[in-house]
Amino acid sequence: MYRVQIWLKKKEETTTDEFRDHWLERHAPIARDAYQHLRGYVVNVVTGAPRGQEPIYDGVAELSWETREDFAADMTSDAARAGAEDLQTFTDEFGMVFVERYQVK
Repeated sequence: MYRVQIWLKKKEETTTDEFRDHWLERHAPIARDAYQHLRGYVVNVVTGAPRGQEPIYDGVAELSWETREDFAADMTSDAARAGAEDLQTFTDEFGMVFVERYQVK
């Protein structure tokens, strides 16, 4: 399985509820419905941090494909362009990392 995690920082003037609603109702369906090879998509919205700390981001998504080639094919699609454009409408920052998962428990 080929996994990608994307962290997002919401626009400063946006509430957590507005951020979550836009992500789940407008942004996530772009990939969910149009990425031909996408096998999984999980959205995690940050709800807090330990006392005395501020969260460094407001949410993390994990998307998965069977292979790197499947990921690459979806990233050249119109949906990928639409998703990148939409990120600009509700985030101030975002980043992507490729991850390998190890089940510890």
